[in-house]
Amino acid sequence: MKRADFFKKHENDVFAQTRNRLTLFYSTILTLFLAVFVALALLIFYIVVNNDQEQTLRLLSDREVGMAERALDGSGGAWREQERRDLSGNQVFYYVTGNEDELIINNDNYEELRELYMDVVEEWETDGIEVKKVEIDIPENDPLFEDFKELELNLMVLARPVMHEGDRIAMLYLAVDNTFYTSVIKWTVVIFAGMTILFSAIGLLVSRWMSKRALEPVEIAYNLQREFVSNASHELRTPLSVILSAAEALGMENDKSNPFREKMLGTLKHEVKRMSGLITELLALAKSDSEQKSLKLRKEQFDIRPAAEQMVESFTNAIRTKGLSLKLDAPVPIEVVGDRDKLIQLMYILTDNAIKYTSAGGHVEIKLKKQNHKKHDDFIFSVSDTGIGISLEDQKKVFERFYRADKTRSRKEGGYGLGLSIAQSIAEAHGGVIEVESVPDRGSVFSVKISFEPEAVQQARTTEASVKQTLI
Repeated sequence: MKRADFFKKHENDVFAQTRNRLTLFYSTILTLFLAVFVALALLIFYIVVNNDQEQTLRLLSDREVGMAERALDGSGGAWREQERRDLSGNQVFYYVTGNEDELIINNDNYEELRELYMDVVEEWETDGIEVKKVEIDIPENDPLFEDFKELELNLMVLARPVMHEGDRIAMLYLAVDNTFYTSVIKWTVVIFAGMTILFSAIGLLVSRWMSKRALEPVEIAYNLQREFVSNASHELRTPLSVILSAAEALGMENDKSNPFREKMLGTLKHEVKRMSGLITELLALAKSDSEQKSLKLRKEQFDIRPAAEQMVESFTNAIRTKGLSLKLDAPVPIEVVGDRDKLIQLMYILTDNAIKYTSAGGHVEIKLKKQNHKKHDDFIFSVSDTGIGISLEDQKKVFERFYRADKTRSRKEGGYGLGLSIAQSIAEAHGGVIEVESVPDRGSVFSVKISFEPEAVQQARTTEASVKQTLI
């Protein structure tokens, strides 16, 4: 069975599934922590730079307004007549306009751009100090601005009224070039974003390592437990076989004079068979667990109908005893590619399950069919019954190991909640899916769909022919 991406939803290995979830959890926490840290660092940097620039503008405006007040009082000289004032190294323009919007002082770095600068301050009046950021857009197709097409100007502009004796006599506009700081902030964001991605990737690897280390003791304990179950099951099969053989030998003695003895022998054989069935399922489950990571199927091309007919024949006594009817609906032949033994086991499990939970007078139907497509073929096997059915809530858990919807009925029928789990593992090992549709008290339909490429049939035939030729 092919594995998909790192976080595949239907991962068979329960530890790989848990590792992926822990990795996702740890890496998400680390990424969120890093993102919050970067966001706070950038925010603090932006606030510090912005406040520094704004504070510089306010100090310069305080000095200019102080000079204006002294000049108007007769102690500061002709303030309005001072031109070409360089207040700051990154000064862009310094304008003072009168109450009639006439330009009293005009000092700018590029006289050709004065029109664009004036668009910023035009009709901008305030009763206090206001600071805003603006970006000067240089017209691209205007020949007057041919020399400034490559120029980027991000300005921080301050507007402040000049007051005298309670009346506003002028407006002061002061702008500094904020392009460098804007560029620094942009590049800082880019660098921090790159660092965030890099450290997130590192965090993902670290999370993967942490989750693996955290699960190592659990995985070791689980493997030991699984090995114990497998070994214990193997060891129990021999004494159970001996007990069953002894019970059957005693039962062969034609002694009807002791009804109690006959009853005890019958009970003994029944319970030994139940325990043998449980051990067989445990062995199959342990084997399935041990092969999950690299399950190797002995795939071959074969006609599955004869196996289905033989299976129906083996259930004849059980059908007759319970008073059921059993029907097989399958074309002749129906060739598939897969592991013969495992697919037959899958059919036995689902059929036995249907017979087990169908009351007297009920009906069980087995359907086998194959759908041909351009790129692949589908083998569909379904078992329907008129039994007790399964509730919607139980349908979500029915394929979990050791889960039994009706524990009382399951115990009576000898169920242990392992059969459907084994059936699911066989279906998934073949790259297929198993589904159930059921209505309580009306019956259930279990269906398995396994896809295989048509080329696989030809390959299987070639392999089979090669083996036969070798034997000859």
